Amino acid sequence: MSMDCRVPLPQASAASKQTPIASMVDFEHAQAVLSALADTLRVPEIEHIPLSQANGRILANELHAVVPRPEADISAMDGYAFCCADIPVPGQHSAAIPLQNYIVAGDQPEAHRRGTAATILTGARLPAGADCVIARERVTIQDGMLHFALSDMTVGRNIRRAGEEFAAGARLLPAGQKLDWRHIALLASQNIKHLAVYRPRRVGVLANGAEFGAHAQDCRAEINTPMLTAMLAAMGLPVLHRVVGSDSQQDLQAAVSELAAQSDILITTGGISVGETDNILPVMKSLGASCLFRKVKIRPGKPFTVMLLGQKPVFCLPGNPGAAAICAQFFVLPFLRSLTGAEPKGSAPAIMRGRSSFSYAPPADATCFVPVYYAQSGKEGVFSLVPSQGSSDVLCFSHASGILHVPAGSSINVGDWCEAIPFSGL
Repeated sequence: MSMDCRVPLPQASAASKQTPIASMVDFEHAQAVLSALADTLRVPEIEHIPLSQANGRILANELHAVVPRPEADISAMDGYAFCCADIPVPGQHSAAIPLQNYIVAGDQPEAHRRGTAATILTGARLPAGADCVIARERVTIQDGMLHFALSDMTVGRNIRRAGEEFAAGARLLPAGQKLDWRHIALLASQNIKHLAVYRPRRVGVLANGAEFGAHAQDCRAEINTPMLTAMLAAMGLPVLHRVVGSDSQQDLQAAVSELAAQSDILITTGGISVGETDNILPVMKSLGASCLFRKVKIRPGKPFTVMLLGQKPVFCLPGNPGAAAICAQFFVLPFLRSLTGAEPKGSAPAIMRGRSSFSYAPPADATCFVPVYYAQSGKEGVFSLVPSQGSSDVLCFSHASGILHVPAGSSINVGDWCEAIPFSGL
């Protein structure tokens, strides 16, 4: 059963002129289609959560400091606070003043008593009128008197001034920031208990094939669901997954319908080629899905197809794990990051630069993704080709440092400068 994939290219504005696209598209056209689709879906729901649950979430609103940090002048260490102007200095190398007060963090101390020193602990508020703190190890105490060298006396010594880290009203975090321990500490400094974050998109992942059935004569390990779930979980996205262990269209349609009802975005793996048991396209057609593009001129991953089921994007990945991984890394995950605001539209991924130690001649009409190993050789980086057995290979990814993106019509010769995307940047 075939499906008409000649549909308008999604545009950021409904008033924009729409351009029909052919069934198969090139890599750049596929990216443009997904970018336009993301523009129509970019406003996620907002929810308010406790700070204790904010790690890994995406901040919905720009945040500004409510109070400065520090909130007041405070002592930077355990020591003794006094006013330098109270100490006579002509012709002397040391001084002694009475020790009268004791201040700890959390105290609201009374004004400084002129001509005296106060014991003060790290983080304690400096009493008004004091302008110097001498470290505990730099003094001696005898008969209630604090003795110290005048060379240790300087206005502002060992004092953290109010607002020296940031002032009230300072911009702390932008909207779209993915929060980690660094940002949690910053928010806690403002005594923030709850905050607004984007609700993460729920992603449904579905694999299908009779070879995954528990009672299949030649039962195979299902790789794609755990692999994709790990990728998505690393982004902090909630994932639902199903495995349909049969070639029944009825079973597949029931699973797709169930998962679609619980998810914002669907990812299917397998069943997208042209065999008799490739049921994704006919099932999607029966459910009323429209096709944004059917196949992409890439290797591996040519069968990759994107549809809309109502307003829900459906990413149909090939069943071969290597091809599924490439399609997820270069299409699905960037799309999802752009939706959350964690990756601004058009932002460039991290790259590795070096010279190629191998030659590679891809097909003239296909963009290719090549696993490579990167090592430093003197002052230059060098890429080595990681052996691969084809689009079903997953071992090659464990041996590779990243992926070399070879545009259609390009080739690589020994000694050429190349750029690869490390797995950490994908």
